[in-house]
Amino acid sequence: MRAIIIGGGVAGPALALFLKKAGIGAAIFEAQASDDRGGGGFAIAPNGMNVLAALDLADAVKARGALVLENCLRTQHGTTLARWDNGSKRYGEPAVALARADLCTILADACRMADITIGYGKRLVAIDEGGPHGPITAHFADGSFTQADILIGADGIHSTTRKLLFADAPKPHYVGMIGIGAFVAAEDVPGFTGRDRQSLNMAFGPHGFFGYCGGGDGRVMWWCNLVRAEQLSTAELQATSDVASLPELRQRYRGYHAPIEALLAQSGPPVKINIHDIASLANWHRGRAILIGDAAHAVSPNAGQGASLALEDAMYLAKLLHELDYARAFATFEHDRRPRVERVVVEGRRRGGDKKVVSPVRSAIRNLILATIFRLFGERSQDWLYRYRIAWNV
Repeated sequence: MRAIIIGGGVAGPALALFLKKAGIGAAIFEAQASDDRGGGGFAIAPNGMNVLAALDLADAVKARGALVLENCLRTQHGTTLARWDNGSKRYGEPAVALARADLCTILADACRMADITIGYGKRLVAIDEGGPHGPITAHFADGSFTQADILIGADGIHSTTRKLLFADAPKPHYVGMIGIGAFVAAEDVPGFTGRDRQSLNMAFGPHGFFGYCGGGDGRVMWWCNLVRAEQLSTAELQATSDVASLPELRQRYRGYHAPIEALLAQSGPPVKINIHDIASLANWHRGRAILIGDAAHAVSPNAGQGASLALEDAMYLAKLLHELDYARAFATFEHDRRPRVERVVVEGRRRGGDKKVVSPVRSAIRNLILATIFRLFGERSQDWLYRYRIAWNV
């Protein structure tokens, strides 16, 4: 069997590596012209790190990133509301925060070492499904095409593969928030000390949520959300993704506890994104093609599970394709994965609701509720996310 993988971010390269282990050939086709990837940072949860461990990449990720051993919830003034373990001892691997570009580089380098082809500048424009006996053909904007037995769309939330396969599928849903964040050299942030260096730090106040943690390579990564009824256009994103947008944030978070003001004072140009999710698609597969990762079930970054779910998808689909013919593998994959990922989408929306700007009175009430919930149920609340494991016996 040979596979075409559309998308060279997280899910696509991880899938190609697992398929290689399963004895299935694959080639990756990425629309970007090169492997030079921008973007912000994220945390890979223990469930995602366990998948990377199965690829022998967990140590490389930990070396590039920062361990996130605890979660710490504070008021805007720095009063600790709750602190709880992030599962590093219970689930095998710790959570790790790093730049998205660093994870993509690690996966791409592993593909090259495994002689897996990654074609850049290959923007998908058409799919010829080929019928029950195949092959399936992917056509690209440069006039080239490629054929294989199956095609997997791992091309993200704005997936071209999804649009071509399911023209009537729901479009990504804008959740009413803009995500914004950046990296700062840790040496420029004197307040980033002690346990905070291995904690996911979250501050809640009347002016909204602010988060920060280690980001690897001697950096601190920070992020926050801007509530906005309409999403930013491409032009607006480009116009505001520069240092000119920082004074607004410095004013908004003035008075928040250290090192938040220092992070904003020392920050370079932030990254801004419109936050979307996809609650549910009627189908993830058709004929010889299937969607995985954000292409099938995009979750809000508020869930902290986007990359980890993509890695789980890659591992599980490769396992099924090793054990079953593609038709049964696709059906089983969708049946088994759908309940979990759709629950995570709901969780992401719920967490986003906790981050809105509110009055001081409502902020105090919100903090009291959050403190009570996480003191009592902090570790248990994440257990269903982190304990998920895939038995890789290929």
